Amino acid sequence: MSFARIRGRWPALRHKAIVRGFSRLAPYYLVNEFPKSGGTWLAQMLSDALGVAFRRNAPIRFERSVTHGHFLSPVGLRNVVVLWRDPRDLLVSFYHHCYFVNEHRNAGLVRLMKGCCPFDDYSDLPANLPAFIRFVSRTPVAPGFTWPEFVQVWAARPGTVQTSYETLRADTPGELSRVAVALTGTPLPDGCAAEVAEQHSFARAKQAAARAAPATAELSFVREGALGGWRRHFTPEAEAALREGGYAEAMHRLGYGPD
Repeated sequence: MSFARIRGRWPALRHKAIVRGFSRLAPYYLVNEFPKSGGTWLAQMLSDALGVAFRRNAPIRFERSVTHGHFLSPVGLRNVVVLWRDPRDLLVSFYHHCYFVNEHRNAGLVRLMKGCCPFDDYSDLPANLPAFIRFVSRTPVAPGFTWPEFVQVWAARPGTVQTSYETLRADTPGELSRVAVALTGTPLPDGCAAEVAEQHSFARAKQAAARAAPATAELSFVREGALGGWRRHFTPEAEAALREGGYAEAMHRLGYGPD
């Protein structure tokens, strides 16, 4: 690995090392997800609901705070909320993150993916999705592991709080309250969860992302947030690519049905 690449990854590596070393003591409340599962949204809501800082990336401080990441190994981690999402919706969202520049500094990933797994027309998602799924299943890029591998480590893991994007969207105040109590042992004040949920509604998040987007952005990081939007893009070949990638068993384990 080149020095430049190590230097570029150093903030993320430092962040992970600090979270692993001090998650119990600070404490850090970690929202752990496979990318594009809604982790930033949940972490922002927990930060506001608990009245603590959200340290998304470095620099992280030794203080009671919420943080967020994509951790495969559980070594050293405490106070973990594991967030799930239907992998079909996740993969559609991840495709857009891999091929279209957004406000979250993903230009390097876009260049990498267009070099490693190119397509003639990046807007033709139904045609491209099967090859994309096969590529990220065989050659994970960011993160360096697959969704089925993440499931194998974290599904129903003792000592963690488990939730899903679908449950949060169905009843944001109720699920936010449940997660907060499970983490801290203390109920939220009356009305707090509903107020936080309204402050972080998808419509408001979309507007905020649009205001923050640079001129170079092709799509927003907060793109759609739909439940079941994968149905517009998945073909039988894409479903076959899921099975080849080992998704079927992992989906069944988490209750994500075939349709």
